[in-house]
Amino acid sequence: MRLRRQCVTLSDQYQNMPKLLKVSEVADFTGTHERTVRRWIRDGRLGAVEHPSGLRVPRRSLWRFLGLDLALSA
Repeated sequence: MRLRRQCVTLSDQYQNMPKLLKVSEVADFTGTHERTVRRWIRDGRLGAVEHPSGLRVPRRSLWRFLGLDLALSA
């Protein structure tokens, strides 16, 4: 029996991601520490918004930070 690999596109990943991500989720996605993500936010490199339960990063901001926003528009 052969296993079929499913191809997950960037667009699929983007659409399945929550619209607002926790700092810990961004850290997991980027393979970094939460302190690093908070530093990116503090330095203005990564956009974030205040949420009643803490900082949240819009998925669009994360994609732009990673340089992937052009991949979605292509």
